[in-house]
Amino acid sequence: MQRKITHSLKLLANAFEFYGDKVAVASSFGKDSVALIHLARRIDKNVKIFSIMTPFKFEETFEYYYKLATEWELNLNLFGYAHGFQDLAVTRPTDVEECCNHFKVAPTKEAIEKMELEAWVSGLRRTEGTHHRKFTDEYEIKGDLVKINPILDWTEADVWAYHAINSIPPHPLYARGYRSLGCEPCSKPYTEEERGGRWQGTSKCGGECGIHTQVLKETVIPTSKRSSGKY
Repeated sequence: MQRKITHSLKLLANAFEFYGDKVAVASSFGKDSVALIHLARRIDKNVKIFSIMTPFKFEETFEYYYKLATEWELNLNLFGYAHGFQDLAVTRPTDVEECCNHFKVAPTKEAIEKMELEAWVSGLRRTEGTHHRKFTDEYEIKGDLVKINPILDWTEADVWAYHAINSIPPHPLYARGYRSLGCEPCSKPYTEEERGGRWQGTSKCGGECGIHTQVLKETVIPTSKRSSGKY
């Protein structure tokens, strides 16, 4: 476990040194990304963090992020829907792909643009289930953006061990049988596959919202190079 922690800290330190204020840590305030925040703040207490909230997040998630943001004095930037819980005036698309694209992927693109990021850090792990995650690398380049995955080789047990060692308060829903948390309508308690409770009964069951699979920042080719015919 200590070897993994040391390796993760090294990846974070390298990212912060190389990208400076052009890198930020993404957090959903689930178990993985909270462990990631704790790791990152061991390198830089004021590290930039961004979180995408939707109007369908659990009330407990809003309460939990506010508790941590206050107690840890996080340099937190919120995007999407950040003002409350379960806004009934907001219509949720019946198509899960459309819903995730609108409420998660689009706000992430906005966050990257407004924060002028060249790189972002995620809490993605290989053993969390999907085909995409199993074949992910610690450094990914999609379009004009680099993604760093410092805890990629951690297991679920490693994450909980890190929480325990560092007395990190857990999100309360894990004690109720949830193993992976997203929006309330698309997250269910599940004891088998770690992401098996996500998007149950749909084509996305156990899959991805799109943040980790789509291009979030397009490569911009200068006009002069386009016109020269070299690109």
